[in-house]
Amino acid sequence: MPMENCGVKIKVPTTGVFDFPSLILGGKGKYVDKTDLLYQLANDADQQLFISRPRRFGKSLMLSTLKAMFECRRELFKGLAIDSLPWEWNKPFPVVSFTMSSAAGSTYEKFTSNLRSLVKGLAVEHGVPLDSDETTEKNFEDFLKEAAAKSPTKQIVVLIDEYDEPVAKFLDDFETLKKVRSDLHDFYEKLKINSGSIRFLMMTGVTKLTKLSIFSGLNHLTDISTFQQYATLLGYTPDELDGALRENVEDLGARNGMDFAAAKKAILSWYDGYRFSPDSEARVCNPVSLGSAFKSGKLKGYWETTGRTSLVINSIANAGKLPEDLENVPARPLTLDVCDAETLPMVSLLYQGGYLTIKEVKRGDPKKYETDRYILAPPNLEVREALFEGYLSQTMGLDEQPFNALVDKAKKQVASGDWTGYLRESLFGLYASVPPDWQIKNEAEAKRYFLLFASMTGANPQPEVATMLGYADAVIETPKDVCVFEFKYRKSAKAAIRQIRERGYADKWIGGERPVTLVGINFNPKKRNIDMPIIEKECKVESGK
Repeated sequence: MPMENCGVKIKVPTTGVFDFPSLILGGKGKYVDKTDLLYQLANDADQQLFISRPRRFGKSLMLSTLKAMFECRRELFKGLAIDSLPWEWNKPFPVVSFTMSSAAGSTYEKFTSNLRSLVKGLAVEHGVPLDSDETTEKNFEDFLKEAAAKSPTKQIVVLIDEYDEPVAKFLDDFETLKKVRSDLHDFYEKLKINSGSIRFLMMTGVTKLTKLSIFSGLNHLTDISTFQQYATLLGYTPDELDGALRENVEDLGARNGMDFAAAKKAILSWYDGYRFSPDSEARVCNPVSLGSAFKSGKLKGYWETTGRTSLVINSIANAGKLPEDLENVPARPLTLDVCDAETLPMVSLLYQGGYLTIKEVKRGDPKKYETDRYILAPPNLEVREALFEGYLSQTMGLDEQPFNALVDKAKKQVASGDWTGYLRESLFGLYASVPPDWQIKNEAEAKRYFLLFASMTGANPQPEVATMLGYADAVIETPKDVCVFEFKYRKSAKAAIRQIRERGYADKWIGGERPVTLVGINFNPKKRNIDMPIIEKECKVESGK
């Protein structure tokens, strides 16, 4: 729905319309032009493709746009980049487009019935007769052959969304999962057998939970999930905030008392940070979350209610602890490429689900047979909030009402700048909420819980902030002040304060317009809580003194 700004209607990016023709013809939503990349995709040497992205990242809209392109509906693309490119608008292809969520079912029998209905529906849509006595897999193969034979070009285009959805239903039932996985292997294999009749194939999904098994029948697919040239194919870039989305950013800023620069900075903090290629520094914003912010005029978390997955919640709960330092998660490329359904490795789940993204790439030395290594972290404030606040009470088994009351009180203290009350009252209660069987065994774990608590209470901490002589454990910046934190374990808050001063962790802010506060925190394992934090106000350094 458009928004009003001084009497002028401003279109916002779609958050609920995933059909490209409806979006364009409806005239109510804004389409951020990605057709130059889709043109490149459609004319790439590889024509049988797979891409994974987190939920609510525009995969369905991308497939709908590709469908309109291959159907040569040029009237929909007037003024877009592809309209001036040498696309063959007089050479339409029949497009077989479907989502595998239609085949998902709560039981194996329901899955097989839904899959059969899906194929039958495709056959009816394209006017292809099927043999009711044949298996679903054989009918799918016959359908592909007949649809291609009827095509003027003797080829078809196949677009498949949510390839992994049927399997995701049975991750806690391995016997059923194996049967579903076997059926999908045989089903998808027909695409490979008939690849010569397929001008272009694109499959999308969230995770690669079943890649080794299902994709063994699709080993001709090219996985472009981490390709440098397609790092910005889905999601909005900072440049698009400056360009196509500028009026939306300005409107959001005006509704929150910010100029364009401040509004853009806030948007990037909340929704940006997804890096999908280790070979590109490009980062993108979550498109649905940003569209929701533009519509509501409020900067807050939206992804939690639309993109969350119970798989991550259950995995953390079953582990009985939080993952290792979420701001610096080490990983190797192969670890992130496939997530085995039987073991469900935590890091792979968090990465493929969109809870972690590539923060840094450490290149290996091929002469020493070293492979690249990645450092992962949550991409933005929205995901930190979803990962921490959205899951904490569930995974820790906390009594939700008193815990939420404690969090609400801490949020008010943060909003008002009452750091003394926050650190010496609320933080004690938050640490005391950690269940006895969730051990805090070292400084890294104590710090991790602080970052968790700070994120869920709206403090937006920056972890591991680089300085000339090392890294400050955390920094919290607000428009009114700056707080620099150092943590110790089984030592003292005084030692933490001393380290901040000796290593100049706060120096870059001292002398600025905002007051600077130094905070030393020590976790006492005997008490299973923190000692009283030391809070020191740092005065400005005046010239000549």
